Amino acid sequence: MLKRTTNYLFQSYGNVYYDMKSAGKNSVTVSNHITINNKSFDSFYYSSTSVYLAGEKGIILLVVSKDGIHYDEFVIHRVIRLQPGVYFNFVSISKESQVHISYAPSGLNQKKMKTPFVYQSMVSKIDLKEILTCFYQVRKSNYVFPGESHDYYELTYIDHGTLDMTLDGKPYRLNKYDLIIYYPGQFHQQSTDENSNCSYLTIMFDMENKMDTSLKNRVFKTRKDIYNVLSAFMKAIQSKDYLSEELALVYLKEVLILLYQFDTKTDEESNVNPMQEHYENTLLNEILVFIHNNIFTAFTVEDLCQKFSISRSSLQSLFRTNINITPKHYISNLKLNQAKLLIQEHKYTISEISDMLGFTSIHYFSRKFKLQYGLSPTDYAKSINQ
Repeated sequence: MLKRTTNYLFQSYGNVYYDMKSAGKNSVTVSNHITINNKSFDSFYYSSTSVYLAGEKGIILLVVSKDGIHYDEFVIHRVIRLQPGVYFNFVSISKESQVHISYAPSGLNQKKMKTPFVYQSMVSKIDLKEILTCFYQVRKSNYVFPGESHDYYELTYIDHGTLDMTLDGKPYRLNKYDLIIYYPGQFHQQSTDENSNCSYLTIMFDMENKMDTSLKNRVFKTRKDIYNVLSAFMKAIQSKDYLSEELALVYLKEVLILLYQFDTKTDEESNVNPMQEHYENTLLNEILVFIHNNIFTAFTVEDLCQKFSISRSSLQSLFRTNINITPKHYISNLKLNQAKLLIQEHKYTISEISDMLGFTSIHYFSRKFKLQYGLSPTDYAKSINQ
């Protein structure tokens, strides 16, 4: 799943704001509205000052890097202020997009990449054409199927019992929950011995494009996630509801994908709830954007809980699990960092900065600042004047 710039992982590259004014864009920047339709690039842009980006049309993928070699990808959402020195470029995910970019009059620098970036569109790599037949078969002991080969793929899943088979002359024994796929042209025989019976599911299907051979001549012990999809497949293919056959095709395709992923996922991982993870990430992203956009407002952790309808313990867990810090310390660190920047500007007194950032008193602000940076705000101001 593509990440948006509101994702908390984007914070190492820049910040997200509701509008250009909140982002701090000023009149001395150069602004351009650029139409893009490229799907690749071979160089990064960078600047010694902040760069501001906003998507105006279409879907834009922003590629950002700290070293010009390793990079992350984010879909532009809201207004972005990139940190100075961050390498960046973008492609249009949609057919055409428009981005608003603002930067210092000195312009943007460019860095050539060793390997060009090429956007990989999210298109289907498995083109399931047709389900030809689907049978649930029960075989008693001493059953013998002399064998056949055909031009289609055939999936066999053992529901109960044991099935002996020969595939291209090699013997296999399939037990309960085992699954195998015969490829087009493979000769296969099936049998049960005198002490065994067997019930199994057979699905014959055709593909527009050939499947690679990584699933060929391999017995899979079906995990819970695959079993659940096969059960949903059986329910769909027996249904007379509108588009239920279409649903069966989708489930079979999902089974094939899970088999391709079989070696990279454990049974425990297959039971993780991705919707819950996505909900938590999205909620954290929105909370962080709110904090950054209200840095000059006095608010508490309780205010966050009320605004986002979350308990204090859940909020604490959300921050500790994902960014290893409590909400209170995150807000404090952000405000103190902003205080450093304001002191460097020499526009405001220490008292004014304390008030602007919502500290309860100048004494509390000074104590927190010294604890964080080892100098009082006044001493820090003196140090940068030397």
